[in-house]
Amino acid sequence: MKNLKSFVSGALAMVLVLSLAGGASAAAGKLEAGTAGVVILDREKVAPGEAYTADGADIPAVVTWQDAAGNTHSYLPVELLAEYLNIPVFWSEKRNSVVLGVTMENAELEGHVYPGGEKPANPSEPELGQTVGPFTEIDPGTVNTQEGPTGIDEDRTRVQTATGFTTGGAYISENGTHIVLTVTNNGQTAVSCLVGRDRVLGRFERFRTVDIAPGETLTRAFVIAGGTTEEQAGFTCIVRGAKASDTADVTVSLMQYK
Repeated sequence: MKNLKSFVSGALAMVLVLSLAGGASAAAGKLEAGTAGVVILDREKVAPGEAYTADGADIPAVVTWQDAAGNTHSYLPVELLAEYLNIPVFWSEKRNSVVLGVTMENAELEGHVYPGGEKPANPSEPELGQTVGPFTEIDPGTVNTQEGPTGIDEDRTRVQTATGFTTGGAYISENGTHIVLTVTNNGQTAVSCLVGRDRVLGRFERFRTVDIAPGETLTRAFVIAGGTTEEQAGFTCIVRGAKASDTADVTVSLMQYK
């Protein structure tokens, strides 16, 4: 992360300087770096005494400051919380600030002009190998479904909707490393299948949107990275008419496998 590592290091150095400079005063406190661990939702993220790795460098996972009154204050690297909670983060030179979440800073807005004034159809095939967060799209034929699913969110659910149908959940690898999504278009017009994940303080990150012709069935499969936490594992599928005026008539199955 450009400049964020140097920012954190600089901030720690500043605290050290302040603590040393005030060591002789009654208001001076006690500073400790890297001795405490981090536990999030009852799971150990960093063991006491261990460093946290950010941008390839080991940095203190926790800095504790005890003030003159004996109160203890703990400081964690922004990268640690941003990684765990799945929040986009970067350093802004313009604002001299750490920025969490989506921002319009340096954004360039472009208008789209479609030939003939109509948006072209989406591809009919997914992009294998594309990765979004902890999920990577793979060939469905490589998933062993013979032993049955380890989890079921939808099992041949029939839906007719003019506004779209949304399903999904939190998929962590310890419950099974694969997700299989099957959508059958029962209608007379094309439907679009959007797959991705929602980010905390961020935008919806999506895989390639795929259109399904009337009477056709689309199967998509995804592998889940090991060590994925529930906060990172939000997987969402949206099925809707390819055109805003169309009604979708679909049958959807969404299951997790080993």
